Amino acid sequence: MKQREQHLKNLNAIFPQAIDGHFEKLQCLEKRVCKFNEDHCNGLIDNESDWEKQSQAFELELNEILRPESPEILYVNGDPRGYGLKIETEERQRLFREERINIWGDWGGYGILCPQFEDESEGY
Repeated sequence: MKQREQHLKNLNAIFPQAIDGHFEKLQCLEKRVCKFNEDHCNGLIDNESDWEKQSQAFELELNEILRPESPEILYVNGDPRGYGLKIETEERQRLFREERINIWGDWGGYGILCPQFEDESEGY
């Protein structure tokens, strides 16, 4: 099974009412979060309250797309060096330990919601 297909299968197991047909929305949100983080890091957004407001808006949008039972498991990363949309480390570990769902992860242990896979010829 291709990496993307396996990842979507895993996300569907966690967010069954949300992922089917909505992964593209997540990908668009991922791109917007990453661009915003880069702009903030490069000094194009220098007002911290603007950054806070936009980060909260991203979190609300993420929760609207996925509709998790526990919104605190989702994380919008503010670091431009990594992926923007994540699942908290403890939840990722619990999913694997209790449900054998292995979400794509980063070096910090966070689950990545919209990774770019090696078997995809084009990025999103």
